[in-house]
Amino acid sequence: MLSKGVPLKVVSEILGHSSTAITGDVYGHVAPDVAADAMKALSGALSG
Repeated sequence: MLSKGVPLKVVSEILGHSSTAITGDVYGHVAPDVAADAMKALSGALSG
């Protein structure tokens, strides 16, 4: 879900986690492409 753009809070609620920190810790590392996309967006915002 995270790699498809579903917000972390929503994923956390769907999975029944008590906090978004748990969801991020467990699943956040799975999608390095998401980090790459974030860096591209940041670069565009800074150069823009």
